[in-house]
Amino acid sequence: MKLIGAERALLDRVDARREALVETVRELVRIDTVNPYSGESPRGGDSLGDPSSGSPGAIPRGQAGEVAGQDAVEAHLRALGATTRRFEPPPDTYERAHVIGPRGRSWKGRPNLVGEWRFGGDGPHVIVVGHIDTVGVQGMANPFGAELRDGRIWGRGTSDDKGGLAVGLAAIEALLTRRNELRGRLTYLSVVDEECNGSGAGIIACTLEGIHGDAAISVDGEGLEITRGCGGVVTADIIVHGMGGHGSFGNGVNAVEKAIRLAEAALRFGDERRARLPHCLLNLGIFHGGTLHAVIPDRVRLGMNVVYDMSEAMEAKDRTGVRGGQLVWDALERAVREAEAGDQWLRAHPSDLVWVKDLVPYEVSPDTPVVRDMRDAARDVMGVEPTVAKMTAWTDSCWLQVLADTPIVVFGPGEADVVHGPKEHVKVDQLVVAAKAIALYLYRALKVD
Repeated sequence: MKLIGAERALLDRVDARREALVETVRELVRIDTVNPYSGESPRGGDSLGDPSSGSPGAIPRGQAGEVAGQDAVEAHLRALGATTRRFEPPPDTYERAHVIGPRGRSWKGRPNLVGEWRFGGDGPHVIVVGHIDTVGVQGMANPFGAELRDGRIWGRGTSDDKGGLAVGLAAIEALLTRRNELRGRLTYLSVVDEECNGSGAGIIACTLEGIHGDAAISVDGEGLEITRGCGGVVTADIIVHGMGGHGSFGNGVNAVEKAIRLAEAALRFGDERRARLPHCLLNLGIFHGGTLHAVIPDRVRLGMNVVYDMSEAMEAKDRTGVRGGQLVWDALERAVREAEAGDQWLRAHPSDLVWVKDLVPYEVSPDTPVVRDMRDAARDVMGVEPTVAKMTAWTDSCWLQVLADTPIVVFGPGEADVVHGPKEHVKVDQLVVAAKAIALYLYRALKVD
């Protein structure tokens, strides 16, 4: 489709501000906003604590982190004439939302940021949302350098999600050049605690604040694909108990040996699920125990994620009244207990199963206006039909749809194969295309008919 008039001018504005978009990304990347529950020690070594539970091993980085990032984003919002406010997720965020999230989480000094524009007349309320926190930086030579080379910006958060946040700002800047043609309301959210087992506490807290809309775009997307749903994730810890002793005397029960038995049972459980549901993977991500070569370990922690399908979530709702991963959790527990039944020590000393979090799946229909209209905008900018799909992984975007009845799609400039890795980067051209597509979508959604 050939764009003319106001729509062409909108995209030309994004092109004219290309360098400003690049510098906004670099500005945000230079700020260390690593989630305080990343599990990294301040010296860069492996933490022995539990990054998902708020234990002493999860090193808080203080006010210089997410707050500094929000300061930078807020300055941009105010320059664009937004009314802004901040609020911290309340201590009982998960309980109030009836969400299973990690225990002991704190959001003190970690505020969400809201920017809002109101236009004249009746019209829709559209939300643009991304997250300011990042994963840790282990293995990265210059994570906050924001180096610009080879048409890419390099550093932690470039793809996840500071590139997206900057794209949202650039799209809105272009949109506001047509402000007199708009009606309704636009809200920009920069939220905390998406990463590192945060379970989307930032967005959950937004829904508790009463934030909801007629449509939403999450800028935490990858490859300029339009994501209209995601899988669910159950995260579980299995605490295996042994009895300490001297390794040379054998006067104990080795918890590592017992944990191997349970790890194998969990992996078999995952293989059986994968045979039925190929996209529903189990990842054994943590196997931690022991203190010294000569000491028989008395405790091991196994940690795992189990992806589950929307059909399983809805079956759980039919059986229990709650949409989520209850049936998956029950099946995992049965697999563990069956493995324990074959071992005399484990029968007498069963492991502790801890349900760390339950991240529910969501999906919106391909015929939903936000899906259809975002697809049309992306196609008109790119000149090709964009991919519209559900992701097998999870996104915190689900909570706006599940808890606030706000249809949401995910669309952004990220690079899936480098996210969370030591070579994280984002392509400048992809930033510009994403900003154009979102600007065009917002203009069409909010313009006076």
